[in-house]
Parts: sequence; structure tokens; C-alpha cells
Amino acid sequence: MTVRSEEEVELLMRPALASLAVEGDRLSKKQKLLVKKCLTGEISHEEFVTRALELARHA
Repeated sequence: MTVRSEEEVELLMRPALASLAVEGDRLSKKQKLLVKKCLTGEISHEEFVTRALELARHA
């Protein structure tokens, strides 16, 4: 599992968030937090997928 700093995560997420904005979409605070947890190594990719599916079910 790759561990990244908060600064690295922000730099990685910026283009993706901009792309979503161009398409007229955005991530909720919960979605952003989930992505950040995965990118910093706080949770595994498998845990990310499980939690993302749970968020989608309750959206």
C-alpha cells in the first residue's frame, strides 16, 4: 500500500476534481474523505471499494 502525504493527495485530486466540475459533477465531502483515506494508505483499495459501494447505495 502506497502512503502519500496530504499535500500529495491534494495535488493528485485537483485535476480529477476539476474534470468532474467541467462535466457539472462534484464529490460530496464523504466521497472526498474516502478517496483521501485510500490515497494516503489509511484504508486498502478493497476497503475503499466496499465503502464506495455503500455510499452509492445510500445516495
